[in-house]
This record gives sequence, structure tokens and C-alpha cells, in this order.
Amino acid sequence: MRCVNRRLIISPPAHPGLMGALFLVFLVPILLGYVLPGALAVALGPLGIPAALPAVLALLALSPLLGFLNVVVKRREVLAQILEVDYVSLFGIPVPVARPRWTTVESLIAVNVGGALVPISIAALMTIAEALNPRAPELLAMTAATAVVVAAVTYRSSKIVRGVGIVVPAFIPPMSSLFSALLLTWPLDLQAFAPAISYVGAIFGTLVGADVANLLTRGDEIAAWLVSIGGAGTFDGIFVSGIMSMILSALLI
Repeated sequence: MRCVNRRLIISPPAHPGLMGALFLVFLVPILLGYVLPGALAVALGPLGIPAALPAVLALLALSPLLGFLNVVVKRREVLAQILEVDYVSLFGIPVPVARPRWTTVESLIAVNVGGALVPISIAALMTIAEALNPRAPELLAMTAATAVVVAAVTYRSSKIVRGVGIVVPAFIPPMSSLFSALLLTWPLDLQAFAPAISYVGAIFGTLVGADVANLLTRGDEIAAWLVSIGGAGTFDGIFVSGIMSMILSALLI
């Protein structure tokens, strides 16, 4: 971890499991090199912004690298349990004894650039395009309903792991967004907009359900030194949820 200043933290994954996950993040774009551009074209076309495809693809390609950057938005004090080692004498031999102790430590709340700001920007672009569409009322209502469903399901399935952060089963946000978007668009014959609706719903729903709601209601239980929305120690799949739901819905319509 490197703190560039009080607002920007570069936090590369150090755990072997996270390194493996990072490798997969770089590998997946190669494996899905033909699938992701096609899904994006299907999502952006009905919105009337197919020209945005190269820029959106470039942002998504840069997301793994931008995932190292975290912008600190708040500093707080939380209770954390630490182990102190005392020594007792046993027949004249010092024996270490671990004693747990509660203390106050600083915890940083940050927003990950690649895992949160990039997908939020893309979702905002799609939402603006929906608002400019002739059927804007229906599209915006379905998008909002999808996001609400994802947020509710994600919040109920999320778990606080002290010292780690917020943990959510990876398949829940994208699948709930996928089914919600398809069920809402099909009766109105708007299934062509399902990929965009499922993407936006997954992004904003996961953001609210996994991060915002938990920080507001159970923030004191998160004793991680860095609570990074969309990345680092509390990665909850905002970035991956949006891509998965968009690709699956594009394949199904």
C-alpha cells in the first residue's frame, strides 16, 4: 500500500488469492474479446449512442489498472481487536501468551476508480441516453425498479466480515439484475433495452445495496483499515456485476 497523499491511495493486492483474481481480471478481457464488444453494441445501439462504443471499451479495458487507485472520501475511528503478546515465567522459562485487546484505529472510506467510478460513469451515460429516448418514462421506471430489486437482494445477501469488509456472493447482483430487466421489458416489447437496463441496475443496485446501505446501517462492524467502494479489501463486484448482467441479457434477447 502506498499513500500518495491524504486523498489518493495506491493499494495493490498482496494476498495470493487476490493476485490470482487480478490475473483473471486481465485474462477475462482476452477471453471475452469478441463477446464484450458485441454485448456493448447491443446495449448502446437501442439507446442511440453506438458512437460511444470505442470510449466505453477503452474505459473498461483500463479498469483493472485503475483498480489500484482509491480516492479517500472519509476518515473515521473504529474499534478493532488486536493481539498483544505477554510473557509469563514457567519454571524460569519465558512463555509467550497472546492476549486480545480492543483499541481504536483509523479506518478509511474510499471510492475505487476502476471498480466504482468507471462503471458508474458508464451507467450514468446510459441513463442519460434513456432519458433522451422517446420512451424515457418506461425506460427510466424499469431501470429504477431493477436497481431497487438488486439493491434489496444484495443487501439481504451481504455479510460483514470484521477486518475484511463487505462480502457478497458474486452471482447474486448480476443474476437478480438480469432477471428483473428481462421480466420488466418483455411485456412492453422493450427487450432490446434489457442489456442497458440490466447493466445500469446492476451497477447502481450493487453500489447501494452492498456499500451505501451497509455503511449507513452496519458501518461500525466494518473494522477494515480501508473500506474501498468497488475495490481493494471490500471488493463487492460492482464492475463485474454490470458486465456479467449485460453480456447475459445480450445473449438472451
